[in-house]
Amino acid sequence: MKSRFQQRASVLHAVALAAALMCGVAAATARAEASAATATVAAAQPAWGHELVQRKPDPAVRFGRLPNGLRYAIQHNETPKDGVAMRMRIGAGSLQERDDEQGLAHFLEHMAFRGSAKLPDGEVVHLLQRQGLSFGADTNAFTDFEQTVYHFNFPKADAAALDTGLMLFREIGGHLKLDAQLIEQEKGVVLSEERTRDVPGMRAFLAEQALTLAGTRVAQRLPIGRIDTVQAATADKLRRYYQANYRPDNATLIVVGNIDVDAVEKQIRERFADWKAGGKPDALDLGAAKPTQPAAEFIADGAPDKLSLTWINPPDMRPPTLAFGRDVLVQQMAAGVLNLRLSDRALKPGSPFLGAFGMDMPRIYKVTGQAQLTLMAPPEKWAEALDAATAELRQLQAQGVQPADLQRLMPTIRSALQAMVAQAPTRQSAAIADALVNAVHYEGLYQSAEQGVAEAEPMLASIKPEELTAVLRRDFGGQPLVFRSAKAGAAGPQALSAQLAQAMARPLQAQAAPVAVTWPYADFGAPSAIVSKTTDAELGSTTLAFANGTRLVIKPTAQEKDKVIVQVLVGQGMAGLKPEQVSATWTLSMFPLGGTGKLSLAEVAQWQQASGVLAGLNLQMDSRRVLLVGDTRPTDLKPQLQLLAAFVRDPGFRPEMGEKLAGVAPMMANQFETLPGIVYGRELSKVMNNGEPRLGGVPTAAELLAARGDDVGAMLRPALAGAADVVVIGDVSEEAAIAAVQATFGAGPARPRLPAVPLKATPPADGGAPHVALHKGRTDQGMLGWHWSMPDQWTDTALSNTGRVAATLLQTRLVDIVREKLGITYSPRASGGGGLDIAGQGRFSAEIETPPEKFDAFREVLRAQLKELAAQPVSADELQRAKQPMVEQSRKAPEYNGHWAYWLQRILIEPRMKAMMQSETANLEAVTAEQVQAFFRDRIAKREPIEVAARAGEAAGQAATPERAK
Repeated sequence: MKSRFQQRASVLHAVALAAALMCGVAAATARAEASAATATVAAAQPAWGHELVQRKPDPAVRFGRLPNGLRYAIQHNETPKDGVAMRMRIGAGSLQERDDEQGLAHFLEHMAFRGSAKLPDGEVVHLLQRQGLSFGADTNAFTDFEQTVYHFNFPKADAAALDTGLMLFREIGGHLKLDAQLIEQEKGVVLSEERTRDVPGMRAFLAEQALTLAGTRVAQRLPIGRIDTVQAATADKLRRYYQANYRPDNATLIVVGNIDVDAVEKQIRERFADWKAGGKPDALDLGAAKPTQPAAEFIADGAPDKLSLTWINPPDMRPPTLAFGRDVLVQQMAAGVLNLRLSDRALKPGSPFLGAFGMDMPRIYKVTGQAQLTLMAPPEKWAEALDAATAELRQLQAQGVQPADLQRLMPTIRSALQAMVAQAPTRQSAAIADALVNAVHYEGLYQSAEQGVAEAEPMLASIKPEELTAVLRRDFGGQPLVFRSAKAGAAGPQALSAQLAQAMARPLQAQAAPVAVTWPYADFGAPSAIVSKTTDAELGSTTLAFANGTRLVIKPTAQEKDKVIVQVLVGQGMAGLKPEQVSATWTLSMFPLGGTGKLSLAEVAQWQQASGVLAGLNLQMDSRRVLLVGDTRPTDLKPQLQLLAAFVRDPGFRPEMGEKLAGVAPMMANQFETLPGIVYGRELSKVMNNGEPRLGGVPTAAELLAARGDDVGAMLRPALAGAADVVVIGDVSEEAAIAAVQATFGAGPARPRLPAVPLKATPPADGGAPHVALHKGRTDQGMLGWHWSMPDQWTDTALSNTGRVAATLLQTRLVDIVREKLGITYSPRASGGGGLDIAGQGRFSAEIETPPEKFDAFREVLRAQLKELAAQPVSADELQRAKQPMVEQSRKAPEYNGHWAYWLQRILIEPRMKAMMQSETANLEAVTAEQVQAFFRDRIAKREPIEVAARAGEAAGQAATPERAK
């Protein structure tokens, strides 16, 4: 359960999906006129997007409405093969709160899980656990400014699942108890959630919202609310909001899965026909964006180094007509061209900003439209970065969008459209359900991929460069608001405005026309022969070895259409590093910035954009290998492998990688120390790794600042020079995979295979003095954990699986007690089990986020529960509730390509992993109550825990004030 802000994706992502806005998520639409100065929320029954404009929606979805106004959308879908995703959306959030109710929309969302007419407190979660839903992943809810959404993902689509889901939605709609005693208990949970959210980055976001949304109700109604109104919450206040907003005419049900649509529709009509509105909504004046100052600044430890320019525009409140959709597409494409220019500049050597992106949003919360340019730059370079980024915008506005810009942009959009259609047959039920929620929320038109592409293609063909130029001049024209956040070095609002004026008046310099990039990595030498080939019928995979030392594993699947995962494994991983190198492993994610020997990363990006290739490049290091991963589609398998091979065979390690690293490190160092979770995790790793740095951990601020670009090369060069293992999984034929790999990694001279290096964990001694780390966050932010070492999974597989079940069982008890009854935390955690990859590594843990003064209360509860669990076996029901979510997850995992990506590369290195994978479900099902009791009795209760804690140091920030949560 969480409060959620409207998410703002980067425009590079938005552009790739720009035409997809026409396919069911046409955002930023409403039925009012654009000229309205304010938006007044009426009580009229909302309409489906397709009803507003008389356009055809996705024919696979059954849209309907009951006489009482309740809307529903139902779709049969068989990905996964079994299971059903269910959503209930209430069209009210924090904007509907009165002044003395700020935070009660989110509070009410919590109370929906605390008892109703048919279900006592705590039974909702227990009921869902019995059916295999895990709390958090499958059972959750969120509150936004304009909506509250409850979601359940049932692993089975049987009668019990449908009955349970619809019953819970009916209870939420009209039958919540809102017990006064339970409300008092839940206050601590809500305030714990507020604590975990209140970090410098969030406070900087709020300061920016206060600048750009001044004059609107949005700036005064953060979903988490005010601490004082949460503390003063009563049953009467919650009931007032509940009856006014949880009404059938303000609710939408969504059911997607392997279901009988007619039967589900019948159940909805029968169950919800008697739901009557219990109150009336307030008429709300949402206001209009009227900034009161031209600039603002937020300076604090841990604040992100960020600068933004925001242009306030009238909100576009038109319904989702084709004409409106075309206008949105033009806006997104205009911002996309701007982002290409900004990305090119950011990747050049000597760029003063590390990254920049623009967005053009036609409507935000019905109160304004915004165009925005955001920069990330070292704090000492903010003025120079502002000059450089605004120069790119002004140059584009002055010269106009060129045909060459569209030639880079269009292929990516068209490739995204093609992939969307090809992937539609195996789209996940949960993803469809969430897309339908978004369509309802934005009053958009929900269409199939085929319908959307059919409408988008003519639009793309008709769009001219001058249209994009006009949008850039209109939406990014005039004087923007300036916002800056940083750790230190306050400039002041006047200096920010003065620097902006200077930047906007600076003469523009002529820019050289971009040069088309020719891809130089089509030939990696003569393909080597295949020296062996074996097929594993049980895994459905084929393994080949090439004469040059490369090995290939292929697993064709049909479960995720038009998707392919490519993994390349080289080297010895963390085990092959020198201890003094480990602190710099965080720099490995910067490796792509070094480009290749023949191309910079900017040139690689230009080639990919112009060719429309959908391919990825991500590098990470685990305990035994360096792993490069790319997600692609069958059409782009060959260029995907060429891309990975170019970075492996001809890595660039160019100076700009070191430049970017030097800029990023201080930013990370600044933020890490103010985040209790990071500080706690770093101390925990240090303690449990017991002096072996190669087991991983979080770097200190000093280690972050000491890292250099040369560290990346020193760690990777030996690995990249060795033989590679390639794993290809997904919608691809064996023949195509072999041909693509044989022409890349399977080509060229033989490469040596580096020997495996053993890496073993030596567990720390039990007990001892508590290990306490100090953070620079709020004084009431703390974390506490008790930990016990365990054997690895190979040493005792049964014990490891028992530890997993025991941890889930303990976590459920902690939720019931320290969260629900004591109200001292939002999310207590427990975890357990032995490691797969490192000998001797295993752990059982129980952890909590809570103010340090509550540590003793948690210790007392935890000690009592461990004693009780060691003294007697748990009930059959409690054991089932612990096991069933894990069993269902394990049973369904093979339906996802990611499952095979995790296991096949491990099986290649260590064949015994196959049996471990195949037996996982059976091993979990075999865990008994007696084994769980013995685990707690013999492995936990008789040993002193290793205690790790994080609390605020002397230089920490202040605890929250009543206004802090605004």
